[in-house]
Amino acid sequence: MKLTRAIDWLFEGTVKSWVYSAIRIGTAAIFLVRHADWLRSWVYLEHHRFVRGLMFLGAPPAEPRLNSPLIAGLSLGETANNAFVYLRTLLSVLLLLGVRARLSAGLLALVSYTLFAADRYRYYHHLHLLYVTLAWLALAPIGSSLSLEHAVGRLVQRWRGHGVAASPSTLLADTPIWPLQLIRALVLSVYLAAGVSKLDATFLNGDALRHLERLFVLKGPFWGLLRDVAGYGVVAKLSCLAEFAVPLGLVFPATRRAAIVGGLAFHAGISACMPVYSFGAQMSVLLLAFWPTEPRAPRH
Repeated sequence: MKLTRAIDWLFEGTVKSWVYSAIRIGTAAIFLVRHADWLRSWVYLEHHRFVRGLMFLGAPPAEPRLNSPLIAGLSLGETANNAFVYLRTLLSVLLLLGVRARLSAGLLALVSYTLFAADRYRYYHHLHLLYVTLAWLALAPIGSSLSLEHAVGRLVQRWRGHGVAASPSTLLADTPIWPLQLIRALVLSVYLAAGVSKLDATFLNGDALRHLERLFVLKGPFWGLLRDVAGYGVVAKLSCLAEFAVPLGLVFPATRRAAIVGGLAFHAGISACMPVYSFGAQMSVLLLAFWPTEPRAPRH
């Protein structure tokens, strides 16, 4: 019975629908920007900066064909590869607009992982996080507000004379909280995994930061200020501490919003020191999952 009560405490109740819509829009926008070739001049894109794990800052814009499938025989030809890329773009637009949002999120995750499986050099940790987020969003009521379908429904109801008030979904409508709890668990796992991975003497004494600096990965005026004021070892320890402190603050409602602000500042600082692609933006959007702190009324 204690386990049942604990599960009910975690997953029963409601939350306002705006949080799901905000995460959907933010995730879809990041997906489009992250995979959009026409934004290459200011966005790091897959295959354009990293090839076989090595950084080449002068890499040509053409996407290399590495033909190294994760699953034997799954290598896609040129036509199939392009078709999946076009389908991925279409699904991300549909997700952004909220057209069959849950189905679009699920299919987008499936198509994206298929492209991963067809070429292992497409894999990056931040893209894996992005695609996992899409899979979780497919379980959530992400199209209940701020969606094209919702807007069309309101127009139809008004045209039929029922009035806007007859629309079943609004930004402040109550929606089940259990999908949000799963998204929160994903966020906590990312921070905890990052923190645990840094519990190593080589990292904590600053050797890893020195190595990244020699590779010109760590650079910029903000990094130079941190290095000169605190030193490699202190910066390493503070970054590890932050990756444990942020999730700890997110767990408790009393410190949740302060932890969100701290997390945003943490990711802004990382992005100012090194190229982390869309990771900082992704985590910033996912932190929205913790913003609602109001008491949850049980559904039953």
